[in-house]
Amino acid sequence: MKESPTEISVTIDFVLTLDLSEKHPLAALADFLTEQHLESTLLEAMVESLNEVLVEAYCGEKHAQGNGTKRYQRSTSKTRTAVTTAGEHQFSLGYVKDTAAADDENTYFRPIDNVIDFNGQKRYQQDIAARTVDLATTLSYRDAAAHADELERTPSKDTIRDRVADCGRKLTEFVSSRIAGREAETVIPDGTNCYSQDEDREYHNVRVTLAEDTEAAARSVLDVSVNSPWSEIADSLDAAEAITDDAEVVSDAENSLVNAFKTNTRDHQLDLSHVPRTLGYKLWDDGALSLEDRKEIISEVAGELYHLKNSVEKHRPEDEYSAIRERIAQTKDRIEKTAWQLEQLSSPKAASYLRGGLDSMVTFAEKATAGFEVPWTSNPVERAMGEVAKRCKRDWMQWSEEGLDTLLQLTLTKYANPDYYREFFDEFLQRSTQNKMRCSVSVTANGGEL
Repeated sequence: MKESPTEISVTIDFVLTLDLSEKHPLAALADFLTEQHLESTLLEAMVESLNEVLVEAYCGEKHAQGNGTKRYQRSTSKTRTAVTTAGEHQFSLGYVKDTAAADDENTYFRPIDNVIDFNGQKRYQQDIAARTVDLATTLSYRDAAAHADELERTPSKDTIRDRVADCGRKLTEFVSSRIAGREAETVIPDGTNCYSQDEDREYHNVRVTLAEDTEAAARSVLDVSVNSPWSEIADSLDAAEAITDDAEVVSDAENSLVNAFKTNTRDHQLDLSHVPRTLGYKLWDDGALSLEDRKEIISEVAGELYHLKNSVEKHRPEDEYSAIRERIAQTKDRIEKTAWQLEQLSSPKAASYLRGGLDSMVTFAEKATAGFEVPWTSNPVERAMGEVAKRCKRDWMQWSEEGLDTLLQLTLTKYANPDYYREFFDEFLQRSTQNKMRCSVSVTANGGEL
């Protein structure tokens, strides 16, 4: 077979009948034209014409003298059904018989299969898969099947679920290959729960790790895991060199998370928005103070921390590091005094929480004195968790481990790594092959009759 480009020509006769006694909106004409499914008709004609060109290359021109002595003979035609974004198609495709085929070789084959990928035996092609998988990142599988309004035919919710699983697995490999050597300088991990349909657990543990680039005001997903321990996630990211040895870790105070990521060379920044809530719980748990007193203490501690935050935001851009250091010292001194007072007031848990977390509360300010910007909150990953909640945390939703994992790979990559998401589907759809396609169209209006 020749490898040079092949040209095919398709002619379509289009006849339009109008009632000229009425005025027709242009929009109505456009709608009518869309309903004719010309793209589908043209695609079928293109593929069938190409098939005939390929069969002829093997077998010679149809009915030509001497064809009967050739090794390759025309055989029967069969219909191949497929659904694309252009519509539902019925392709009549001819087979070729290889009269010299060995016993272990196919006697009958379709030349078109060497040129056109029909996605195996699947009825719905890759473009339908991509479109419905994308819908499934924000809609339930049932709604995704029902809301692909621009498609003539849509797969069932079960088919969409299968395609999500397939794409999610491939996307995991795709993203993993790109985060290797990423060397993120700030990581923001967090976790949440989703209902499980598995008999051995009520909830699945969803764990997400983001990389934050404060200077570029950009973030990306480093890892999405379901039911993996934080230690395993951190080890995997370290092995991939996705995080620097001196990265800053911004998170809540979950011990297993902090212990997994924090090292002798990595500092931890406690999310300051968590401090009032956790302190309030510790005060309540101690049971020594009235509600009014607890509120006053929480307000004082929160005020000190947010005063520090505002000081960093004011002085860091001007390189006024001495002012930041002074504010750090004042903040630590006042919170230490509060912890001492709480001990005297028989609130040891709250006191221990303030003392144990104090260094982590001011890490962002300490780093600011060296000219580095470190987030004081884990809000970026909290927002990512909001995406998880919107899609996966409805009361009636229960998930298998794999089903949840593959869907979240897609949903969170789309949210935090839109470039990766787009590149993945470019590869999935092999859009690069379009660069080798050329098309010229000429239309001649032949007029009509009144």
